[in-house]
Amino acid sequence: MTQWQPPRLRLFEAAHRRATWLELLYDLVFVVAVAELADVLPTSLPAFVGLFVPIWWAWLGYVFYANRFDTDDVSHRLLALPQILAVAAMAASVSDIDQRSGLFAIAYAVVRVLLIVAYVRAGRHVPEARPLTTRYAVGFTVAVLIWLASLAVDPPQRYAFWAVALAIDLVTPLLTRGAQGKLPPQTEHLPERFGLFVVIVLGEVVAAVVLGLKGHDVTPGTLLIALAGVAIAMGFWWLYFGHIDESVVLRTRLAGQVWVYSHLPLSLGLVAFGIGIEHAIMHPSSSSWSVGLPAAVVLAVLGLQHLCSSDRRAGAIRLGAAALTLATSALPVAAALPLIILYAAAQVAYDLFRPRPEGAA
Repeated sequence: MTQWQPPRLRLFEAAHRRATWLELLYDLVFVVAVAELADVLPTSLPAFVGLFVPIWWAWLGYVFYANRFDTDDVSHRLLALPQILAVAAMAASVSDIDQRSGLFAIAYAVVRVLLIVAYVRAGRHVPEARPLTTRYAVGFTVAVLIWLASLAVDPPQRYAFWAVALAIDLVTPLLTRGAQGKLPPQTEHLPERFGLFVVIVLGEVVAAVVLGLKGHDVTPGTLLIALAGVAIAMGFWWLYFGHIDESVVLRTRLAGQVWVYSHLPLSLGLVAFGIGIEHAIMHPSSSSWSVGLPAAVVLAVLGLQHLCSSDRRAGAIRLGAAALTLATSALPVAAALPLIILYAAAQVAYDLFRPRPEGAA
């Protein structure tokens, strides 16, 4: 590692890009944040979604900056490591958000201010990136000011400010598509980073199963529900990682952005599925909406991602499985879970045995 060096554009370097140790450390705090968010879902679905979005966006902001400008020098680390502390403060706030909403807002603002500083610095040292970095810095700064302005009012009015600020954050990259087209993402590094976050949320399914069994008598019925939940999560893992298309972020600007943003409902669905399995273990005679609905969301998003990769047949199959899973959700858990396993297994079998283009992996 060179101790001090200015940001440089990494997109067109010949070296093979992989996640750095700093990026893996950065991901670690989000393991904790997602675990804390999982505890919010049984209490309030709107709060779970509303808090998940800024945490996911905080992760995504660093991912895209590092994808283009990461130098892993001292200056880069000094901008990244404080973000980890701020995200930890966000995670510590979510379980009692009405009392700690001020801490959450300040911590999120700190994360974004550090990112803005990084983009301003990158624009200074990489002239060809300046149109992109300037637009990002302006849009994100407006959002940060609204987050800070939210401190002047109390919940629930404060959350309306957050919604406006998040909308600006989310829309800013969509309004810079022309500049992004000139500086497309680094295609081998970006899918790996998204895959690592998918692993994080899949881990929450396993954690939810463990918590469910820990808090309930282990009977043959509850054990079968737990095993079914893990089996379905493995199916989701297979379906996602069996078809990571590194070129999708370059296929068209629209398809690439849809693929990126689709990871938000995908992550939400995976975490919610884990919590649904935990609920099913605790209440095995209940209906399966808490399991079937998030599973349907996951399958629908996987179908959308296939459509982004121009794989229409696989996309249609995923969407069809999502519709079947949604229809299955009205059944009792004991009947619904075997059917969802069947839908997932059928898709895995199709992927294994369908004809491949010559030369495909």
